[in-house]
Amino acid sequence: MFASELIDYIIINDKIEEILNSLGCHHINSSSSIEYRCALPNHKNNTSVVVKKETLKTRVYWEEETIYGDIFTLTMFIKDCIFPESIKYLHTILGLEYTKYNNKKEEKKDNPLDVFLKVKPKKRHTIDVNDIKFINEEFISDYEPHLHISWLREGITSKTARKFNIGFDWGSRRIVIPHRYYMGDEHDYIGIIGRTVLPDEYCELFDIPKYYPLKKYPKSCNLYALNENYKTIQEAGVCVVFEAEKSPLKRHSRLDETAVAICCHDLSPEQMKILIGLNVEIVIAYDKDVSLHHIRSQCENFYQIRKVSYIYDQWGIMGEKDSPADMPDKIYKFLFKHRIVYNEKEHVAYLKEKEEREKKMVKKIDG
Repeated sequence: MFASELIDYIIINDKIEEILNSLGCHHINSSSSIEYRCALPNHKNNTSVVVKKETLKTRVYWEEETIYGDIFTLTMFIKDCIFPESIKYLHTILGLEYTKYNNKKEEKKDNPLDVFLKVKPKKRHTIDVNDIKFINEEFISDYEPHLHISWLREGITSKTARKFNIGFDWGSRRIVIPHRYYMGDEHDYIGIIGRTVLPDEYCELFDIPKYYPLKKYPKSCNLYALNENYKTIQEAGVCVVFEAEKSPLKRHSRLDETAVAICCHDLSPEQMKILIGLNVEIVIAYDKDVSLHHIRSQCENFYQIRKVSYIYDQWGIMGEKDSPADMPDKIYKFLFKHRIVYNEKEHVAYLKEKEEREKKMVKKIDG
């Protein structure tokens, strides 16, 4: 099961107490209609752990801080493991078969928690999650395990490069960006993207793509950096969605681990479902050259499903092709603080412009 499906299974089948017992929590109290409360293993405070019954959102009062997250982050905290290992653990204690992706189609059942049906797939997306193939990690060792000076100058740290296994390929003169499957283990790579180090003017002159797959995979079935950043995203209650891989790397280098990248300009249905399953605020943070209408169209996918907002440079701070992550940390935080919540007013504005665009298109076709 995917993480979102596993959450639904736990809620529907009332497995929360079983999980808490398996984690070593004690004095479990379920008298409240909205939450469970209990004590951490080897601790006496009977209310230090809170688990919401309808969402599996969690809160842990630990020493002098409060840790926010979900049932996976609680498992990660107690078992001292990473996100994929928490998924495996919960599958095991619930007696479920663990697979990294679905290998069969299940019969459709009524599910009162199934918000994912509100995501309407577009016909042009034909890639299925089952098309994902894991690659041999030996491919990674073929590349130099060093951070290129150009990215170092842009503020990406060596620590971040090591965490994300960034390297360099002398043959293609490209920075190597391995992609981990968002639900996979630390060594579960599914693709490798190469980013050229040639100047932009060379790329435009000779039609050289900035990003090129050294080991191709269906990127629409994954979110880059979610594997590494899941825990912090849950703790912060927010996921910032960028276009290219470099943006989460830049934010990670500034100690901000709430970012992911879709590696294109349009969210796929699978990526929408993954984001919805996080049950956090979704912040669209596309490049400066992306139109406001298109940004709103991306927010529209989550309207009335999850809290969604977007970063938009109303002050002319960013360069024409800049990502918000390209900005100095102080400016990024300013842009983030003034992000625009996608509410009814935004929704109406989007529909109005969409209608106007469609009318113009009809007039153009009619001559």
